[in-house]
Amino acid sequence: MSEAKKQVDAATTLDEVNVVAWLQAHPQFLQQHPEVLAEQEISHDSGGAASLIERQVGLLREENRELQSRLDEFVAVARSNEQRVTQLNNLAQALLEACDIGQLMTGLADCVRQQMAVDAVFAGICHTGDIPGDADGAIRPLSGEDACSDAVMEVLRSGQPVCGPLSAAQVQALFEDADPQPASAAMVPLGETQTQGVLVLASTDAEQFTADMGTLFLSLAGDLVTTALRRHAGAAVLP
Repeated sequence: MSEAKKQVDAATTLDEVNVVAWLQAHPQFLQQHPEVLAEQEISHDSGGAASLIERQVGLLREENRELQSRLDEFVAVARSNEQRVTQLNNLAQALLEACDIGQLMTGLADCVRQQMAVDAVFAGICHTGDIPGDADGAIRPLSGEDACSDAVMEVLRSGQPVCGPLSAAQVQALFEDADPQPASAAMVPLGETQTQGVLVLASTDAEQFTADMGTLFLSLAGDLVTTALRRHAGAAVLP
């Protein structure tokens, strides 16, 4: 045996001796840290037959990994829900602080840009002529025969939020002056008893809003915006 190999073996033996001595001096260590023991593969002398104890321990270890993975998923969902609740609360505060529709839409746009990475906002209400209380023209009247109405027609007909990519025609109708132009959007119905308007939250990120994403948060946000608009424009505008 070479001298270098002897030195390596001696160092390894010394390390093992130190570990054994330390564990003997601290017998409570494995009780206080059972996760260390749980990760060890400890074989049992059972000849050529598979050890039942080893099999049971292996199954328990695998079950523990699966439970830990599920727990991690639950924690991630809980954190996401907490974030959504915070976003809804911030949105409600922004809407309550508005003194008119112009301030309402400005506060709404600022809030969703900060909270949801939204780059552009469009709001339209099915109404002929100017929207009551909207001196700044912050909300687009939808006549039912214009390009904006066509761009949001799916939401007006279904009364449900719609998320996904924007077509070139939708971008042209809703965000003609936006630079850079949005690529995806969440379209949210507005109205208390029937859909009479649409709120569009758009992003330049094509993956920000996808067709398979959940829409509960969007529906709740739409309810808040509907209530705020009814307060300034009148219940007749958004029945």
